[in-house]
Amino acid sequence: MRLSDVYLPIFYNFHNAYKKDYTFYILKGGRGSGKSAQIAIELILDLMINKVSALAVRKIGNTLGLSVYETLLWAIEELGVSDYWTTRGTKTEGLLLTYKPWGNHIYFRGSDNPKKIKSIKDHKYPIARLWMEEVDEFRIEEEVDTITNSIIREELTDLTYKIILSYNPPKRKHSWINKRFESKLIPEHYYIHTSDYTTNKYMSKQFIAEAEHIKMTNKQRYDWEYLGMAIGSGVVPFSNLIFERITDEQIKTFDNIRNGLDWGYAADPLGYGRMHYDKTRRRLYIFDEYYKIQCSNEEIANWIKTRGYQYERIIADSSEPKSIANLKKDYGIINITGAKKGPGSVESGEKWLNDLEAIIIDPVRCPNAAREFENIDYETDKDGNIKNRLVDKDNHFIDLTRYACSEDMVTRSTLSRVKPTGW
Repeated sequence: MRLSDVYLPIFYNFHNAYKKDYTFYILKGGRGSGKSAQIAIELILDLMINKVSALAVRKIGNTLGLSVYETLLWAIEELGVSDYWTTRGTKTEGLLLTYKPWGNHIYFRGSDNPKKIKSIKDHKYPIARLWMEEVDEFRIEEEVDTITNSIIREELTDLTYKIILSYNPPKRKHSWINKRFESKLIPEHYYIHTSDYTTNKYMSKQFIAEAEHIKMTNKQRYDWEYLGMAIGSGVVPFSNLIFERITDEQIKTFDNIRNGLDWGYAADPLGYGRMHYDKTRRRLYIFDEYYKIQCSNEEIANWIKTRGYQYERIIADSSEPKSIANLKKDYGIINITGAKKGPGSVESGEKWLNDLEAIIIDPVRCPNAAREFENIDYETDKDGNIKNRLVDKDNHFIDLTRYACSEDMVTRSTLSRVKPTGW
């Protein structure tokens, strides 16, 4: 059997990557991309080659029968191996596919009853394959992690676990799944694949005609629904972002250092950032960070001293004057001051950052800064109209960057008309 007989060309890389030792295979894309069919083919072939069992999961159990189960049946028929597989159960409960030569299975479960997933066992073969379809249906990341961890908890001998997650990216950039898999900061044991209907030769003329109509009449909807792009509000807040390594040699040349501090509380992290502002080229280089939940004043003070920043000017969130005084008087962080705030300061600060020629972030040195700047989106009202400020969530590093550069913003002639009264 040739690869071209069962795979769309865009999925050749997925097929080849599946032979390697990635743990997570993330397949995302728009409507009609064909990703579910290609996953089904890969999984059927996998269980015919390797003596393992598999589990297929969706958020709601009663959706399995008409989606994942039917797609796997289609794959079995497409591969011409129906004589080697048996089916059992109904589309609402007890679904099971069995490869007859070895007796390994594909089980089906909905996460609306997590206990059924945690208790699932195969007495003959390990359940070493997991396919979670429409992962975007899961409300929080922890639900998905609980299921994947229940599968990969035991050590395997001469085998590896393979977790397949497939979904259409949600529109909101702040969705957990977009923040996790649309990021440039992807672990090495993750394989990411993106597809859309334009590479699926089996799409009907009617589907393509409708997609082209949406493209002409509502480009944002087309980009999200058909191309699988997480468009957020439809406007990219920081189109000037550059993610690249900042070398030690570069840092030695930085002579216009800015330091910002955003206090954490409860479940919110404390954030500290160090950056260089190139006034001539209007470029901001972010190259060091500290980011921790429930961080004490003593901890951040010790870190600042360890890095040798205790004598540099640090502009912190002024909402905690006692913490500022504590760092200054008790821990020797002598040049820390509170950021001044005033009406419109948040919006004007965000605009100043967005108007820079470039915000260069080292994603290795500053992964949290990179994640926040990359994932942030504009607020919208109940009708979906964009507001003139960013979402006030997961933006601690963006805030501390505003604080660090606040004095540069005030002195900019382009902002003189705004007449900021502080920060």
